[in-house]
Parts: sequence; structure tokens; C-alpha cells
Amino acid sequence: MFSIIIPSYNRNVEIEALLNSLEQQTEQNFEVIVVDDCSKNPVKIDRTFRFPLCIIRNENNQGAAESRNIGAKNATNEWLLFLDDDDRFTDDKCEVLAKALQQDSKVNFIYHPAECLMVNEKFTYITSPYKNIADLTLDNILLGNKVGGMPMIGVKKSFFIKIGGLSTKLKSLEDYEFILKAVSDEEFSPKYIDQVLTRCTFHTRRSSVSTNTENTEDAVSYMQKRYVKTELQEKNFKINSLYMMAHPNIMNLSRKAAGYYFRMFKLGYNLKHLIIAIVILISPKLAINLKRFI
Repeated sequence: MFSIIIPSYNRNVEIEALLNSLEQQTEQNFEVIVVDDCSKNPVKIDRTFRFPLCIIRNENNQGAAESRNIGAKNATNEWLLFLDDDDRFTDDKCEVLAKALQQDSKVNFIYHPAECLMVNEKFTYITSPYKNIADLTLDNILLGNKVGGMPMIGVKKSFFIKIGGLSTKLKSLEDYEFILKAVSDEEFSPKYIDQVLTRCTFHTRRSSVSTNTENTEDAVSYMQKRYVKTELQEKNFKINSLYMMAHPNIMNLSRKAAGYYFRMFKLGYNLKHLIIAIVILISPKLAINLKRFI
């Protein structure tokens, strides 16, 4: 029923641990496709698992988006699930999704909350996606991605291929652009599961998180040209673009993030943005901890 697609680059140890975790799924109704994005040391798995496993190696480094697209093209099952090597599915995820999808054959997109662990700060929080699928409009998603990243969604392979998969034109925010593309399609038929089914981990001051916003700025420009058509959409997206610019700075505990939140406040006069800006100036680490409450 499901094809679980895992892009990987130079993280062989994490891949084996992830595969071991998938053996705990209460329903073994899936295959796993690992796309090795031309790692220095190729992904090699010397044991068998309870599920079919396919390892694809890219001859050249393609990036996470294209690696997921390659996995999707090679998937043999109807539904695509996506997982990063440092995240985990809850043990009952495939069983819960299968039961939900059996009740509605017209659905081509499914999403759910995730539990997010801030590793360095030692706390977790639960994401808050839109529960009412009527709220999944382009206007709303331009204001903020209240759906989630790729590990928090499932997509029918036929729908994924129809809308062109993940954009390879972007070097940042590819998952967000995919959500915008999905909600814009006339065949979009979503279903929400009100249950945490993925656990994600986040690290502040990680070497892979850069405060250089050039790729983010390019992605924002691309999405603005493609999706913003009305004054409301322009206002919503302007606020959200500032949030997206602030994010890598706050994850690096940089006070530069405060400037973006002040600009967000000036656009929408949302008191929450002003409070966050002030807290960032006092202590970026304290601002991270606000995720516990807002």
C-alpha cells in the first residue's frame, strides 16, 4: 500500500537505525526506498528486513528534492510516505493511515500532526495543522504552512506525479512549495488524521543550518511569482516570507531574527510577533522555548 521514501547523504549509520525502527510497524504494508544521493561512502545494508528494501544510488549529487522524486518514480505502491533519516514514524502509523484511507477512496493527500523534539533545549512540542480541510486554501497556506513538512504527509503517487513532484528549481523550502502546488490543484482531495504519527528532531546551531538567506530569498521570489495573485495573498505571503527568513537565524540563536519579527508586527499588528521580537533581543534561546506555549 505504501512506499516509504528516504533520501540520504553521508549518513549511513542513521539509515540502518531508521530501518530498524520501521520493523516495529504494526502493519507491514509497505516497501522502503532509500535514495543515496551520491554519498562519499555508499549506503550498504548487509541484512534483510521484514519489508522489501530498495537502495538507489544517484551517480551525481541531486539534492533532497530530486532524490525524493527519484524515489517516487521507482515506487511500486499506490501511496508515498516520506521520511528523513533523523525522524521516526510512530509504530502504528502505517496501520492508522491504511484504516483511514480504506474509508475514503477519493482521498489523494493525507496529513497529521507531528511531535517535534528540540534536542539541545530538551523539550518537545506538537505541531498544529489545520484540522478542517476547508481551511486548506491557497490564501491560508500563503500565510503559513499549517500542514507540515514531507514526513507529516502522505500523497497518492498518481497525484504526486500529476503536479510535478518536488521542485528542483529551489534549494530551500521545496516542501512548502509542494504544499502550495498541491492545494492549488483542482484534484486536491485531502484528509486529516488527528493523531501524532511522526516524531521529528531539530537542532539549534547545527552546521547544516546556515544564516545565509540567499536560497530562501530565491525560493520566496519564485513562489511569489507563481502563486501570489491577489492583494490578500500578497499581504499574507509577505508576512510569511519574513517568518521564513527569520527561521534559520533563530535556529542559529541569532538576534538578527528579531528584525524580521518587528517587520512582521508592522505588517499585521499581531502582538505575538512583537513579543517574540523582544524576547529574541533578550535571549534567542528563550525565544526558542516559546514554542512550548505558542
